[in-house]
Amino acid sequence: MEKVLVIGDDMRSFLATVRSLGRQGLEVHAAPYDMSSPALTSRYVHQVHPLPFYLDGGRAWLDAISTLLAGEKFKLVIPCDERSLLPLIRHQDELSVHTRLAIPDGRGMELFFDKHNTRELAKSLHIPVANGRVLTPWDTPLTIASDVGLPLIAKYRKSYSWPELYVRTKTAVINTEAELSDWLKKNQAAGDEILFEQMFPGIGVGVSILCSEGRILQAFEHHRVRELHGAGYYRKSAPIDQSRLAAVSRMVGHAAYTGIAMFEFKVEPESGEWILLEVNARPWGSLPLPVSIGIDFPYRLYRLLADGESTNSVNYKANMYGRNLIQDLGQVRTVIQMTARSPLKLTAYLARWLLEFRHLAVGRESHDGYAIDDKQPGIVEIKRACISFVHALRKKVFGPQKPIRSGLKEKIIADLKSGDAHIRILFVCEGNICRSPYAELKLWQLVQQHADKFDIGSAGMLPRNRRASPQAAIDAAARRGVEMTKHLSEHAFDEKMKSATQVLIFDRVNYKSVMARYPVYAKKIFFIGEFARQDGKVIEIVDPIGKATTTFDATYQQIDICLQGYADTVLSTIK
Repeated sequence: MEKVLVIGDDMRSFLATVRSLGRQGLEVHAAPYDMSSPALTSRYVHQVHPLPFYLDGGRAWLDAISTLLAGEKFKLVIPCDERSLLPLIRHQDELSVHTRLAIPDGRGMELFFDKHNTRELAKSLHIPVANGRVLTPWDTPLTIASDVGLPLIAKYRKSYSWPELYVRTKTAVINTEAELSDWLKKNQAAGDEILFEQMFPGIGVGVSILCSEGRILQAFEHHRVRELHGAGYYRKSAPIDQSRLAAVSRMVGHAAYTGIAMFEFKVEPESGEWILLEVNARPWGSLPLPVSIGIDFPYRLYRLLADGESTNSVNYKANMYGRNLIQDLGQVRTVIQMTARSPLKLTAYLARWLLEFRHLAVGRESHDGYAIDDKQPGIVEIKRACISFVHALRKKVFGPQKPIRSGLKEKIIADLKSGDAHIRILFVCEGNICRSPYAELKLWQLVQQHADKFDIGSAGMLPRNRRASPQAAIDAAARRGVEMTKHLSEHAFDEKMKSATQVLIFDRVNYKSVMARYPVYAKKIFFIGEFARQDGKVIEIVDPIGKATTTFDATYQQIDICLQGYADTVLSTIK
């Protein structure tokens, strides 16, 4: 059986890709970021391969993926987002000796992964785009507002880029010069990486394509049925507009592009006028809809790249609907909150939303997560959403939910009596710049007389290394006799987690992050807040990042109380 590696784990682009390939009899392997993702429960995921994050030059990542590719003999590797695509691009020479990579060539990367370059190409080919330009060093809110017009969209030219590979850039809607001034104060250092575009009224439309050397083999158009704040999770198939298809054809022809992509447009319904917004030249979020109605972009990409086979265009039905159920429900909830004081408007909106489900009753609607032949991802996603809703409701009615009781004290005693040479403690927070490094250094002080029994370290779940602690943390720590000026953050990579006998965390955010990446280590995760109970409950020590120095003082006071309890348990057990 021929094998394919798909890198990703989300419930849209990744799951649609897996299903498209698996239904055709291919053996699909996954390399996820979130090991707890519902998408990994798909019947079409044959095996899951955890890969390290790409950090510190990527040597660990490159070694791991090279070993995987050499051992498994995949015919193709498909990345589902820029986080996975950019490392493949950087190391394509080393990796392409093992397999074919579904990545754009240099020309495609230059034109379709930089929003400004995409705009410039479109303008050169007489394809309409919004009025806009990049930020210049001499810009002021007045010059930008005068040139571009308000309201406007401020965004980065690239969604992901080096060196912050795992940080997605943000888009902002700016309505006034005052808002623009505030936004510039926070982002002007990015220089010409910032792009401004005038707002264009209308609904989102996508034209998806598969092409070979600039020749379109398949095209598909979808329209968003509803949108809120530029996002929509209910869409329908539509006949291909020939003017938009011609625009796409000119752009991919100019780039001699090979691969799949979705060209995003904004269309004003009444006039029919449209502009090009941007291009997603890899599996995209609305991919489940075409796959559900037989437009198998991922499988046909496999046939093109792995077998050299150019497939013929396939017709499809218009007015077939696709829904991302959980995110759509979230959007409905937002609308309910926004229109709560307008009963008539709210009633009309809910009536239209409920009426949409008639498409499901007559077999014209599919859901991104749930499929008849692959039920489990949708079931798991819905189950988790229900649990989250119940917890939120319980918190609202009865107050904060009862924290997990960690059993840490019993674990300390058991480890000390086990005869192991060392208790290997790993403090884990999100960034490893505030709470966990302080706890590591402070605990060393408290157990100094028994230092031979301990290995103590700290790490963060965010995939970022070598970041210094903020000055507020350094100052607050110094007041408590802890020196943090030389600390640099380190990611909680697998070997650290594996070697630890106790992984000590601070709040539920930490717990969720650790469990998403390392569910296999669940039994060694403990809340340090067990040693500072309030009303018999374990406390959570929340992240003070971005807060005042007084907040850091209070946070470190809480940590000190917990660590003293830890040290007292150690001393009483050893005696």
